[in-house]
Amino acid sequence: MKKNNFLLVLLCLINSFLICKAQEKIEYNLCDQDFRPLYMRDGLPANAVYINKNASPEKRATDLISRMTFEEKLMLTGGWKIMHFPALLRLGLPPVYFSDASQGIHIKSHCVKVEKSTSFPATIALAATWDTELAHEYARSIGEECRAWGISVLLGPGMNMYRNAEGGRNFEYLGEDPYLAAQLSVAYVKGLQQTGTVATIKHFIGNEQEFARHVANVKISERALREIYLPPFEAGIREGKALAVMTGNNLVNGFPGAADQPLTKDVLRKEYGFKGVVMSDWASSSFWQEKQGIELTSGHSLLMDNNEIFATYVRKELIDHPEKKKLMELSLDTMVFYNLYTFFKSGIYDRPYRDPSLLGKFAAHKMIALRTAEEAITLLKNEDNILPVKPSSVKKIVVVGTEDALKVYTGKGSGMVEGYDHIDYFAGLKKVYGDKIFYNTATSDADLSSADLVFYFITKPNGEGFDVDFNLPMIRDTVERYAKLNKNLVVIYSGGSGFAMPWLSLVKGLIFAWLPGQEGGEALANIITGKISPSGKLPFTIEKDFKDSPAKDYNKMSDGKYYWRGGKPDSREVKKLFGDIDMPYKEGIYTGYRWYEKHAIQPQFPFGFGLSYSRFLFEVMSASGKKVTREKPVAITCTIKNTGTVAAAEVVQLYVSPPGDETDRPLKELKGYQRVYLQPGERKKVSMSIDWKCLAYWNEQAHQWMVNKGSYKIETGSSSQDIKKTLTVDY
Repeated sequence: MKKNNFLLVLLCLINSFLICKAQEKIEYNLCDQDFRPLYMRDGLPANAVYINKNASPEKRATDLISRMTFEEKLMLTGGWKIMHFPALLRLGLPPVYFSDASQGIHIKSHCVKVEKSTSFPATIALAATWDTELAHEYARSIGEECRAWGISVLLGPGMNMYRNAEGGRNFEYLGEDPYLAAQLSVAYVKGLQQTGTVATIKHFIGNEQEFARHVANVKISERALREIYLPPFEAGIREGKALAVMTGNNLVNGFPGAADQPLTKDVLRKEYGFKGVVMSDWASSSFWQEKQGIELTSGHSLLMDNNEIFATYVRKELIDHPEKKKLMELSLDTMVFYNLYTFFKSGIYDRPYRDPSLLGKFAAHKMIALRTAEEAITLLKNEDNILPVKPSSVKKIVVVGTEDALKVYTGKGSGMVEGYDHIDYFAGLKKVYGDKIFYNTATSDADLSSADLVFYFITKPNGEGFDVDFNLPMIRDTVERYAKLNKNLVVIYSGGSGFAMPWLSLVKGLIFAWLPGQEGGEALANIITGKISPSGKLPFTIEKDFKDSPAKDYNKMSDGKYYWRGGKPDSREVKKLFGDIDMPYKEGIYTGYRWYEKHAIQPQFPFGFGLSYSRFLFEVMSASGKKVTREKPVAITCTIKNTGTVAAAEVVQLYVSPPGDETDRPLKELKGYQRVYLQPGERKKVSMSIDWKCLAYWNEQAHQWMVNKGSYKIETGSSSQDIKKTLTVDY
C-alpha cells in the first residue's frame, strides 16, 4: 500500500513538472498585451482581496471595482480587438479571449493563435442523437481544445427554437422542442465548463430567423416565452450553471436584445439569480443608438464587439448632467461586477491563459466527432430495405450530386468550424466499396441505368446572415430524371433544416446526414454498409409545404416580395424601405409538432421520427403511483426489446397529454426521453420521472405555473406520432 501511495505521489509530481514546463514555453506577450495570470505579476496592491484566489468571486470582483477609475469601469463594459474582454494592466488583469462557435472553434486571426480545431457535427446533428451523455462529452472535448489554445469563453451553445424551417442558422440550434433543447443544453454547458471554459448560451431570445435580424421586433406572448422559448435558457442557467448569456440582435416586444430589462434584469437576474456576463451579439448597440439610456439599468453587462456608442453616450451625459455621475457610476459598478465575477468564478485570471498539455487530446476528440455523426445520421425512408448495402452484395454504385454536396460538413458564418484531416462522403464510401463505386461530374444515363444503386447527394445553404427558401425545385427535377433511369435511388441530404420533398415517392431511400463535421464520410459509410444501425431521430417536424408552417410569410414585405438577407447592411436597407419590422409569433405556444397536431396537418415526417435496421417492441409500461403531487413525482417504467437481428439503439420518448378541460393546451408535449442500446433479443427497462412541472402550464393572469386537477395521459413511443403504450396519472 505504501509503495502504491509513493508511486501515486511521484506520478503527480511528474505531471505537475510537465505542466510547469509546458507553461514555461507559453508566449504571454500577444497583441502588445500581457496575458499572464495574476499570480505571475509583480507590483500589484499588497494584500488586495482580488489577488487572493481563495476569496469568493463576489468579494474579489467587489474589491477590484473599488480600486478602479470611472473610465476603467466604462472600458470594461465593452470589448477589445473584436473578440476580447479588455485587459486592465494597471491592476494586473490580462485580456480574455472569446471565440465562436457551438460545434468547435471558429478560427480567426486575432491575438491568440489557434492552429487547428476539430470540426464536430453541427449542434442540430447533436440534437438528432437525443444522447444527453454524448452531448456532455462533445462539449467537454470542445472545451479542452479551447483551453489548449487559450480561448476562455466559447460563444455557444446556441439554443434558439427551430420555429422556422427557412432559418439560416437552424444548424446551430437544438431543434423545435423546449424539453429536448433544455436537456441537451444542460449537458453541453456542464461538459464545456468542466474544462474551465465559459459557456455562452445564445441568442437570448427570439432569434429564430436571420432575415432583418438586427431590426426585427419579435412579438412573443408571455405564455409562449415561458413554455417554449425560455426553458432551454432557464435550464442552462439553473441546472447547467452557465456563466454567460449572449443576447440576440433583434428586439423582443419593443426592447433591444442587449437592453431588455423585462427579460434580462427581471427574469435572468432577479428570477433566475444569474450573476454571469450578459453580452450583446456583435452588432453592439449600433441599431438602437437612440435608446442608450436604458442600457445602464437593463441588467446587461457587456457590449461586443465594442461599446463606443454607449461610452460616447455616457460621457456626453456627464458633461450635460454632472450631477448624475454618482448614480451612473453605481450602474457601471453593477455591469462590471457581472463580468469580473464570471472570470474570477471560472478561474480565468488565476491560470495561464492556455494549457498545451491538452493538445494530446485531439485523437480522442476525433472519435467523439465520429460517434456523434454516426448517432445523428437519420434514416427517413428505407423502402424494400434498400439499406444497408453490404460491399459484397453489389457490383456497381453510382454517386451523383454537386461537389459541394459531397464535401459539405459545416455551415457558414460564425458557426463554421474548419477542421482538419477531413473524410468527405465519397472518400468514406470509396474506402469500403473500392472500385465498385463511381463518381463523375458528368455521369452518363448509361452509367446511371446500369448501376445496382444510385446515391444522390444534395444540400442547401446553411449559415449566418441569410435564410433559405423551403423549396428546392432543381432537386425535384433531378430526382425525377434519376428515378426514371434507376429505381434504386437513395437521396442523402446534408443540412440543418427541413425542405420540400414532392419527389419522395420516387426514391427508395432517404438519409439525413446533417452537417456531420470532419468525420462525416466515415460515419456515413458505417451507416450505409450496416456496420452501425442508424439511430438518429428528427429534433424537428418536417412539413410537406411551408404554407403549413406557423412561420409562413414571415419575410414577405408590404411590396409582396420575399426578403432573405440578415447581414448588417441588409437589415439597414429593409428598415429604410419598410420602417419598423414587426414579427409576431401568432402561433403562441403552438410551435413544431404542437402546431401540426392542433391543426390536424399531416407533416412529411413527424418530430422524433427515425428508422433503424432493427425492430423494437415496447412490451410493458407501468407507473410507480396513480397520482402526481407537488411533493411527489411518479416514475414511469417502460420495457423495450430488440426483436430484430442487429444491435441497435432506440430512443424511448415520453409525452404528456392534458385532461380534457377548457384550458388551451397542446395535444401532447415531450417530457422525457431515453436512448437505449440493445443487442438482438435483449430487453431493458427504461425509467423516467413525471413531476408536477411536467403537467403544468403558464397562466398569464396569475403570472405563474399552474396545474389543473384531472387525469393526464402518459404515452411512450418512438416518435410524436408513433405511440406504443399509454397509461394515466392523476393530479
